[in-house]
Amino acid sequence: MSTIEIQQQLNFNYYLSLLSFTVLFYDYFLTLDSEVSRYWGSKMTAPTFLFYLNRYLMLVGTIPVAIQYFWTTNSTPRKLTFPICQHLHSYHEYFAVVTQIVIGIMLIFRTYALYERNRRILAFMVTVSAGVIGLGAWSVLSTPTPRPGDDAPPLNLYIGCAVMVPYSQSLRLAAAWGGMGVFDCTVFLLTLYRALSHRRAHGFDLIGVLLRDGSIYFAVIVMANLANILTFVFAGSYSRGLPTTFTNVISSTMVSRLMLNLRDPSLSSMSGRLSDSTTLNDAGMFSTYLQSNATGELDTHIVNDVELEDRL
Repeated sequence: MSTIEIQQQLNFNYYLSLLSFTVLFYDYFLTLDSEVSRYWGSKMTAPTFLFYLNRYLMLVGTIPVAIQYFWTTNSTPRKLTFPICQHLHSYHEYFAVVTQIVIGIMLIFRTYALYERNRRILAFMVTVSAGVIGLGAWSVLSTPTPRPGDDAPPLNLYIGCAVMVPYSQSLRLAAAWGGMGVFDCTVFLLTLYRALSHRRAHGFDLIGVLLRDGSIYFAVIVMANLANILTFVFAGSYSRGLPTTFTNVISSTMVSRLMLNLRDPSLSSMSGRLSDSTTLNDAGMFSTYLQSNATGELDTHIVNDVELEDRL
């Protein structure tokens, strides 16, 4: 591998990382007003805590990742052997795992609430997620931290700590992200089934929001995961896993958007309710319930039944 090829791979890392951080902070400030009006001042519940954890863990947790990519020092081949570079690389791996676990928990609770706290759905989702977490932990812990010269020559770096990923490790990481793809597909299919099963209800517009958000989330995340997997399998030593930071950022951003949308005050008028029983200021972000009439069918006459409230 020539020096020019390596530098091109490093440039791709810099550009995509900068794009990821830009998307993260731009979207945060873009949606800050919605967060203030829909979450600040409400009681601290489990769903609210998870919303804040996802949002601010990503904001604060990416700071060491930014240092990893853009820390500047004297250009020397010894830079990659500095303890700080090795620690930052390890931190980035574990941070990616923790971020995906938090997002997974939020999606499990959302699906669980969407199915009206069906324990079989919960058990199924927990089983799938446990397999994904186990696969991810194995991929991170089963191989040692790569060192310069293992699969490519040492570099005289001025910007960042570009640690290369050996091909043997990249296949394990590709398998871990493939597991996340399976989990995302599971969430999407369950959401799609639930939404379509109530397509004739008078409150269909609200269910349509859930279907729309779930579809958008799935489309974006599956493309990001696929790009990540392909780079692990086919890319060069210094660009394997190139979209990892972007995938984490876009996953967190999409989930935050999804939860903010469920507290949108316009949902009350969209549902067509005739009562003021729902207080959106105290609304939760996971549950949507359609009340049944005496015959067990969804009431299509008076829809005072859509409640966004914490059911965990």
